[in-house]
Amino acid sequence: MIDIEKAKKEFMNYMQNYDNNEKKIVWKISHTFRVMEYSKEIAESLNLSKEQIDIATLIGLLHDIARFDQMKIYKTFSDKESFDHGDVAIQILEKDNFIRKFIETDKYDNIIKTAIKNHNKFKIEENLNSEELLFSKIIRDADKLDIFYEAITIFWNDEEEINLIENSYISEPYYKSFEDKMVIKRNKEQTKLDSVIVIVAFIFDINFEYSFKNIKKNDFINKILNKFNFKDESVRNKIQNIKKIAEEYLINYKN
Repeated sequence: MIDIEKAKKEFMNYMQNYDNNEKKIVWKISHTFRVMEYSKEIAESLNLSKEQIDIATLIGLLHDIARFDQMKIYKTFSDKESFDHGDVAIQILEKDNFIRKFIETDKYDNIIKTAIKNHNKFKIEENLNSEELLFSKIIRDADKLDIFYEAITIFWNDEEEINLIENSYISEPYYKSFEDKMVIKRNKEQTKLDSVIVIVAFIFDINFEYSFKNIKKNDFINKILNKFNFKDESVRNKIQNIKKIAEEYLINYKN
């Protein structure tokens, strides 16, 4: 009922509307396909049905479909400087029933759109049914797993930016939230180092055993923090404590 290969072809057809020589467009296409694969693997790890695995895979394919307009129009991936890419993704899929390009039946439309809408929110909206909640959690985990990967391979690789982070500090509310094992809500006053800690704190919003195992296997947290040679001793001490908290949290996770 869901032809994933056809959906991938339709997605790449849609990409013809954008500059495929633009580095950030290529980056987001690659992100899309990695998240799609993570979504599939999480669904498989949960022993879901073939149909459910395909739904999770399709959600992964479509979750960032608004990112391309975001870059084309606003030249940024910042939602604060443009639009909420989860919400706009729904508008794109609903316009002229565009979603039918990717899946023939409308049986799963509400699940797909609800999961995509919630994938980038600080918290999942309340009052979802069990399936909506399940697929929202799957795409959120899949997205975060690839953000960890990108934090190592893509983010913060510019020498000037690295230097700014290495000479930065952690805001006390951010540090306290991490100590309390809470996801961190960004604010306008956050420091350069705060932006790194926000991503590390994603571990406190991970839902499935597959995801925890993947984070541990790839040593994502240490690899992210070890990119930097922090200059201030108090910052180095806080980073060591953050590593310790993260390690214990990941070790003690029980499904």
